[in-house]
Amino acid sequence: MFHIDREHYGRAWVDREFMRIDRKPAFRRPLGKLYAVCHREPLYMLLLVLYLREQGSGVLLMHQDTPYGKAVETARQAGADYLSYGDIEHLEPLEAGAGRRHVPALYQFSSGTTGEPKLICRTWEAIDREIAAYNERLMAERIGKPLLLVPISHSFGLISGTLSAIARGAEPHVIHDRNPKYALSLIRQTPEHLLYAVPFQLHLMQTLGKDGLRLHHLVSSGAPLTEALLGRLRSCAANVWQQYGCSELGCVSIGEALERPTDVGKPLEHLRVSCLPLETQSGEPLQEIVAEADGFTVHTKDIGYFDGRGALHVAGRADDLINVSGLKVLPSEVEAVIGRMEGVMEVVACRTRHTLWGEAVKVFIAASGDIRDQEVKAWCIRHLPKYKVPSVIRFVKEIPKMPSGKVSRRALQELEE
Repeated sequence: MFHIDREHYGRAWVDREFMRIDRKPAFRRPLGKLYAVCHREPLYMLLLVLYLREQGSGVLLMHQDTPYGKAVETARQAGADYLSYGDIEHLEPLEAGAGRRHVPALYQFSSGTTGEPKLICRTWEAIDREIAAYNERLMAERIGKPLLLVPISHSFGLISGTLSAIARGAEPHVIHDRNPKYALSLIRQTPEHLLYAVPFQLHLMQTLGKDGLRLHHLVSSGAPLTEALLGRLRSCAANVWQQYGCSELGCVSIGEALERPTDVGKPLEHLRVSCLPLETQSGEPLQEIVAEADGFTVHTKDIGYFDGRGALHVAGRADDLINVSGLKVLPSEVEAVIGRMEGVMEVVACRTRHTLWGEAVKVFIAASGDIRDQEVKAWCIRHLPKYKVPSVIRFVKEIPKMPSGKVSRRALQELEE
């Protein structure tokens, strides 16, 4: 079935645990109930997902580091019947779900990187269709054993990395041990692997592994790869895939053999994806990615386009556009330019207030060498139009991220100058 760190859990063990769960009063007649799950250890979090999915129940997953008070608040907000916090033995009934019949589905709150988190409900049937289309795309390649550096409380780790692997007869290996040396050792011991990670984890693996790191297949998601990181990964990996998705529909597209960091490949077969004109005050010809499945249409607020090969490219978020005197700036444009500077490990651009222009560009830079803000500004003046040149440049030891590995530009732009 699956591995977690150094332990293997087979079908027989899972069946025995299912029987033990059956005997718990909280799981009697689970059909139509919603169970909120927040565990530090992934073992029983995954087991409960597998069990409740089989029983036709709803599951609300929360990140492992969610404090108890916040977990209770979130579970009640979703209308959950029970909260399993910490481990499977802690099952707390909640009044919020009393008398309600919930759709058998996976419930998750959106990341809230650009606004307030919202509750997303994806039926198990819809997830099964996503898994079938996802595996059809992957099975064309000899992809090897799935290794997961990402948490299974997030769709990328749970659906793409774990449930999809189990469905195609592969045994996913969840890496919960936070010692990067363990992950490196496992990668090296598994010659034919499919590594699931977000960009900052890939940067860490590539830095620690140095010239000796050899990757088979890897899938990156959660944030766009930078041009510099993509170049380094292509030199040490047999194939680099990049995955793009949204909370409402899961994986939208996945691309391989990447040459550009915006490339997220062709959409999965069960979806209809288009890029429609996006109205801007400046009249710039931007397009929004719109995806549809089963009659449900999602306006993603992501800016993108299709290239001549039919591959989808994601340029950034419409919410992240910076309005400099009526002219729109895509943060990814500024990040791509600064990311080419020697010594820059990571850069994030966001908006800041400006007394004359209304808004201006602010950047946060994590660098490995001694770089000064005057050098950054001079570099940008040579490679960018004047209105896209950052007005504020801040150097940080590392870019703060959310538990999912995503960067919250909203949180960054609210930091004091």
